[in-house]
Amino acid sequence: MSRCGNILLAVGSLLAGLGFRVETKAFYLSDRVEPRVVTNLCKALPLPLNRVRLTGGPLQRARELDARYLLELEPDRMLALLRESAGLKPKAEPYGGWDGRGRQLSGHIAGHYLSAVSLMYAATGDERFKQRADYLVAELQEIQRAHGDGYLGAQTDGDGTPGKRLLEEMAQGRIRAAAFDLNGLWAPWYVHHKLFAGLRDAYRLTGNRTALEVERAYAGWVERVLTPLSDEQVQTMLRTEFGGMNEVLVDLYADTGEERWLRLAEKFHHRAVVDPLAEGRDILQHLHGNTQVPKLYGHLVRYLYTGDPFHLRAATFFWERVVLHHSFATGGHGRNEYFGAPDRLSDMIEGRTAETCNVYNMLKLTRGLFAVDPQVRYAEFLERALFNHILASMDPEDGRVCYMVPVGRDVQHEYQDMFRSFTCCVGTGMESHALHGHGLYYESGDTLWINFYAPSEADWTRMGVRVRMETDFPAGETATVRVDPAGARSFTLALRRPAWAGAGFAVEVNGTPVSDTGMSGSYLRLSRTWRDGDTVKIRLPKTLREEPLPDNPHRVALLWGPLVLAADLGPATEGRRRDGRSRERDPAEFTLVVSSTNVADWLEPVPGAPGTFRTRFTASGAEVTFRPFYQVARRRYAVYWDRYTPEAWARERALREEQAAARRRLEAATVVYIEPGNAASEEPYRFQGEGSSTVRVEGRSGRRADRWFSYEVPLTGPGPWALVVTYGNDAPRDTTFAVWVNEQKVGEQTVRRRSPEELVRFVDVTYALPESLWKGRESLVIRFEAPEGQTVAGVFGVRLIRQGAAP
Repeated sequence: MSRCGNILLAVGSLLAGLGFRVETKAFYLSDRVEPRVVTNLCKALPLPLNRVRLTGGPLQRARELDARYLLELEPDRMLALLRESAGLKPKAEPYGGWDGRGRQLSGHIAGHYLSAVSLMYAATGDERFKQRADYLVAELQEIQRAHGDGYLGAQTDGDGTPGKRLLEEMAQGRIRAAAFDLNGLWAPWYVHHKLFAGLRDAYRLTGNRTALEVERAYAGWVERVLTPLSDEQVQTMLRTEFGGMNEVLVDLYADTGEERWLRLAEKFHHRAVVDPLAEGRDILQHLHGNTQVPKLYGHLVRYLYTGDPFHLRAATFFWERVVLHHSFATGGHGRNEYFGAPDRLSDMIEGRTAETCNVYNMLKLTRGLFAVDPQVRYAEFLERALFNHILASMDPEDGRVCYMVPVGRDVQHEYQDMFRSFTCCVGTGMESHALHGHGLYYESGDTLWINFYAPSEADWTRMGVRVRMETDFPAGETATVRVDPAGARSFTLALRRPAWAGAGFAVEVNGTPVSDTGMSGSYLRLSRTWRDGDTVKIRLPKTLREEPLPDNPHRVALLWGPLVLAADLGPATEGRRRDGRSRERDPAEFTLVVSSTNVADWLEPVPGAPGTFRTRFTASGAEVTFRPFYQVARRRYAVYWDRYTPEAWARERALREEQAAARRRLEAATVVYIEPGNAASEEPYRFQGEGSSTVRVEGRSGRRADRWFSYEVPLTGPGPWALVVTYGNDAPRDTTFAVWVNEQKVGEQTVRRRSPEELVRFVDVTYALPESLWKGRESLVIRFEAPEGQTVAGVFGVRLIRQGAAP
């Protein structure tokens, strides 16, 4: 079987499977180098990044801000700890944050940066970026030579033990693996993946041959570390996040033709996750999102080089589950970095949702899958995630990028300190905004696919055709494609007719309307002999619509064409809570009450401001303005709203009022209220305990205990009495403990460990107190006690109430 070059970074080869002669080389993101492996497994290939130039619009603006940022960074600072690890004198003070000393991701930014400047060179042709890439490669070669064994890295554990030594211990069978900790290091293979990818990109995109030499020696060190491990030991190791190590090692095979790197890549086959996906089983709930996306992209790359359908099945099923069953309207997914249950998103929208690294990697996977099987659904997701999440993840004024881009109500972007934090999302952000020209155009035999509409120029070199697209999209609704072939050429333009563009979509070729424009969500193929100056005009009407969550038809996002609309709630504020929300808000503030399901009936356009709308149909009667999500930088906003008919809202409001009334009755019946963890509240009630500690969750104080804690509360007036205790689902592990009153057990409580993607919840539990416990007494001793091996989970409220006075 012919082998396949890395498709995401492979462009331009002709396909034997389509009946054409197979060329002897397959290009990557630029056409500066030839791989040693050629593909016939791909049905379409993206035009090289260095053959596509953005000419305007928000994507170009984002790329320009990214380019400016890359030139402001100092390579010697990100190389400092790498030099130090090899016994070389640093040339500058190291950066801090996640790239700093100790148990951090030290060294990962150098890898991201090397990829980013290589990508930016391909995207712009600016020699300054190639000079940066060449400098980093030369420095990495010097560092590698100082190590003397192929190693590159800067990580240490908390005691300063070098990461190289800790990883080499695995060869002796000493493996300690957790989700993000391997032998005392924070995700070391994840960091190595970034350095490998940087070297690969410098070779492929700038033509730096030294980068390939350094990468081969680096892989040799990895081979020596992993070869002694048994399969069982390798699977233990793979419990720790390892990025896309499988991807870069297969790419090295493509660039060298050496089978040993393909065999080494097989070491990073994480069976516990990948095998069930290949069998069509969704096992994503509770898994860390960005740990999984790169490894599944690596399996797509393995398919492209081996033709083994197992890898394609796993990658395709994973994509389908994430996009169709785990993603929000913006294209992001997950909360607190983790997947939730499929199609259970209503309770997922609040909090720290939609990590940007995840979307960056999902776009890599999407571009690759389109090349293997050019279905319109891949292009639709690419457009959605790019024009919503990725554009929204960058501040259009100063270029700051976001870790999380929340989708809840009264939230704001989680911007990073670009010169201090150096989180994973700062690293992928460096690369992401250099890639905006990638995936706009694909070629397949004599067909040029146009996937989405952005001001750009493309050089279809193989066919001798230049294409220029002029458009005001995404704000506008028209695009003009000018075709300039070198002489008359017969070929096909495949224009995507977006699923969101319904009635009114129209196409003209040289002023003549095309009568059959196909169906929404398909490609319109224009096959003819093209001549210099031929033009295609496309009308892309954007209609308003709502997109409900699968498990809650009342909770919707509003969209205008492909653009998610967010309610503008005013300027961003300082001192936000960890979940991005400034304060608790009445859910009615984010409720729309409308009679019509036609969004255009109650969301009115603002004249002179394309994409801006307003409505007064809120439960509170307040007027709200909606803007495209990518335009609400530095603002508080709400993406999801509850939408009811007047009749349904009347029922819902009555239910909420009933719940509020029950709460008021409970408070009125309360004789004693204690806020555990609050010293001023506990002091009057003779707090005692052993092994207890205070906690704070969602702004509420509470108390946990390894052993016990107690309060003594006075009894005033007649009974009967009941105890109401508020528990939180914040337990570090599943636990069961007892509730005692005056040395008599009145209840036993089990609290399950909250999975990372679940909301923090508080629940009131009522314990009726028998007359024998309180009759004739002046006080009660309330005690929470855990048996050996268990803990008392968070207690966030203790109430003594008159039984029967409240539900």
